[in-house]
Amino acid sequence: MEKSRNRAFEYVFAVSLIALGLLLNSYGIGILNYNPTFGSVGTWLIFMGIVIMFSTTLRVVLRKKAVVDERAEFVSAKAMRITFLALIAGAFIIMLIDGIRPITLPYYLFLSYLLCALSLVYTAAYYVLLNRN
Repeated sequence: MEKSRNRAFEYVFAVSLIALGLLLNSYGIGILNYNPTFGSVGTWLIFMGIVIMFSTTLRVVLRKKAVVDERAEFVSAKAMRITFLALIAGAFIIMLIDGIRPITLPYYLFLSYLLCALSLVYTAAYYVLLNRN
């Protein structure tokens, strides 16, 4: 019962993101003149709504019986701690570099690279710890 309610919430959230994106696009709110790929914030909202809807549908189709594995939970918690420490160390290094020579990268691109790097750090830490233990 709880899973079906959460799944319904995810679908409603995805549809509301798509509707909000269409509304913003129709009124021309949040247009980014410097980004030719995605011209507005509304386009990003539509894209994120489609991704959420796709991932929810994929989880429904590929659903397996959940097996609680304490070892995997332990490794996951350790990988999250390593990722958090990497974020703190990376922020310190970025502050040092920015103090020496200002970083002129746009914020949206900088955060995209940061999230990608954190995902890679978590994935690498998880698999290294999984194989080590």
